[in-house]
Amino acid sequence: MEDAKIYVDYEYGKLREVIVGLSTGMTPDLKAPWFENALRILPEDEAAYARETAGMNFADMIHPDTGKSESEMLEEETQAFIAVLKKLGVKVLRPKEITPEFIRENYGEKILINGYSQDFPRDNLVIIGNTVIECNLRTPIRKTDISGFSEILREKCVDGVRWVAMPHTEPLAIPGDETPLLEGGDVIVLGTTILVGNSMNPAVGSNEAGYRWLKNFLGDAFNVMRVPLVPEILHLDCVLSVPRRGLAILCPEAFAEGIPKALEDFDTITVSLEAASRLAVNGLPVDESHYIMSYNDHNDNEYIREELEKRGISVYPVYFGVHNGQGGSLRCATQALTRRCEY
Repeated sequence: MEDAKIYVDYEYGKLREVIVGLSTGMTPDLKAPWFENALRILPEDEAAYARETAGMNFADMIHPDTGKSESEMLEEETQAFIAVLKKLGVKVLRPKEITPEFIRENYGEKILINGYSQDFPRDNLVIIGNTVIECNLRTPIRKTDISGFSEILREKCVDGVRWVAMPHTEPLAIPGDETPLLEGGDVIVLGTTILVGNSMNPAVGSNEAGYRWLKNFLGDAFNVMRVPLVPEILHLDCVLSVPRRGLAILCPEAFAEGIPKALEDFDTITVSLEAASRLAVNGLPVDESHYIMSYNDHNDNEYIREELEKRGISVYPVYFGVHNGQGGSLRCATQALTRRCEY
């Protein structure tokens, strides 16, 4: 598999190629039936801002202090992030930009009630080994994002790469509990152990049927474990990061049924539920010695930085406050295409 165009084996495997999101999008309309429940995963100030800017294009959302648009500020943060990735030898790809006009033409006018968002490419795909899975998302704002990946996937899904799609629901349907729903932010890959988060918030994230679908699809070669999360948490990667073998950054309060058994012998760096809600945990390992960490106006995350550095890991802080305000951070903003443990 050394020459595979797509391959991911561990969260902390050496990152060689990655998709980084764009700064384009539109916020959901207040009339979107799922919107209010989904806002429960945001701190109240961020939820209030989401209501205030509902239905707006990112390019038209002008910040009163900076005079810059949401798109401009997102892209400034993204470019700083990309600079660190390139410094560490990672090849960066960007999706194709989609627009409201593209969505109207290819998905229909009505779907724009859900908005769209290209800044967090993590959720549309799950990559395990040389298998690429297009997910059936619960989160409506990201359902059209998959169109931005089509050119990359056509180029990369060759030479032994398996490319499949989950059974998809209609774009405007409200899926029931029996419908398999899976989002990339809920899937943590640790070799043949695959952790799948399930938020108890019925408006967001993966569900138990999605976990069962993935377990059945992967078969007996993998140990796929369901990880229930409290309703305030969107995805598993908001409360769990694995910088290297045997080490985890996590929020114990977020696990509705306790910390997963797969992590019981790990050295852990723990954070509060409040810090996790501000995306303290959602960093990006580049390999077992290098970790990119976000920070914002609420969390400087110096505690995490100090704990990682005590363990011999070099930390690269990146300000990601605008992204964090939208409910995601560094792992959310990426989709690893090639990541391989070197031993």
